[in-house]
Amino acid sequence: MSSVRRVRRTTTALSAVVCAALVLGACGAGDDGTDTADDTPPGVDQSEPADDTDGDADDQDEPEPEDEEDDDRPEIDLGNDFENIYEDDATGDDVKDAILRDSRGYFDAVDAAIIHQNVEHPALSYYITGDAFTRTIDVLDRVIDGNRVPTGSARIFNREVTTFDSESAAVSFCRDFSAVANVDKDTGEVGSPMDEDAKATHYTTRLELSDQGVWQTVDYQVVGEASECA
Repeated sequence: MSSVRRVRRTTTALSAVVCAALVLGACGAGDDGTDTADDTPPGVDQSEPADDTDGDADDQDEPEPEDEEDDDRPEIDLGNDFENIYEDDATGDDVKDAILRDSRGYFDAVDAAIIHQNVEHPALSYYITGDAFTRTIDVLDRVIDGNRVPTGSARIFNREVTTFDSESAAVSFCRDFSAVANVDKDTGEVGSPMDEDAKATHYTTRLELSDQGVWQTVDYQVVGEASECA
């Protein structure tokens, strides 16, 4: 059975690869409607930090223990205006599920950097390294210069994990940007409207296990309007 995870508010890695570089707004489509998948990574998001209220202060219930594994993972805030919806989120295999978790971290880190206009967001270097990091920062610089942020929701589906050995794996997936628009961060003016007919983009990413136990994205390939996503 396919599981679905929505990521909108402040999250850690557990709840968080590139649309060819970062999926600027409507990953795969520029303001002129041309395909930009070849230089855009899989993550994108936008939003103000969500209000973290802990509920009723008088609640006597004991808080749930935090997952010690995630204590040092950087928080990722996608705000209230953008949402990543992850399908096929659990496989039943602990290793593959950890790989999918950190693959989410990659996407959300990129989106958070765009939303907050910050190429030094700590989640970027936490979840991305190697050639993927260099390419992602290059795209982020261009995206941030345009002062555009995404609104709406992106759907990530057909997620599959292939493990090569104990320290390397691949994750492939599709990302649907048909419900994502790009707006000016300061004025809110729509630069690229939602396109319900937009075709999903297919990603293939390579991840390697770091010394800190994080599955970092080290490389990626992107194909627009791929048959795998039809």
